[in-house]
Amino acid sequence: MPKVVDHDERREELLEAVWRVLARDGLNGTTIRSIADETGWSAGVLAHYFTDKEDILISALHLSHERIGARWEEKLEDLQGLAALRELVMDNLPLDDERELETKLELILWDRSVASEETRTALTHRGSPTLIERLEKLVAEAQAAREISIDEPSGEVAERLLGLIDGLSLRHLLQPKRFTRKRLAALMESELSRMTTQR
Repeated sequence: MPKVVDHDERREELLEAVWRVLARDGLNGTTIRSIADETGWSAGVLAHYFTDKEDILISALHLSHERIGARWEEKLEDLQGLAALRELVMDNLPLDDERELETKLELILWDRSVASEETRTALTHRGSPTLIERLEKLVAEAQAAREISIDEPSGEVAERLLGLIDGLSLRHLLQPKRFTRKRLAALMESELSRMTTQR
């Protein structure tokens, strides 16, 4: 009997291979051939699931965002206000191998997004709602509970936190010995503490 293929499972396996190739070889080194070699399947199998390289990259990003979003839901389920804000901020730093791979994928595709409206649109959606929307909501919750300062609008605080997440993540990838995971966590904890001590 012919083998029954779970197409959703195979598609996810292909996209996980894309993550590995991107992290290892960068955007230019990620080709249909290199992805096929990584999976052990033929380029024809890739063509069955995706139309071209752009479709593969965006699909890989979407799968990453879906998994990140699911993780957020699980981690934040019983939290609110400052506790939820701290969890969300820390979850978006590359503090373990899984999140470091996610960060590499995101940053590598930033370059692609400069020239591609389609990729740029995909990059703005790390699940639903977006990260900045979640940050702003949790900042507002923490401000309403008087857990953090109310001197700044919640949107401004959220934008600063997002900038720190992106900046610290980039510094870690560029200078991992200087910006270790431990230092990233300490710097972000310092920022969160600064916000709470100015009430």
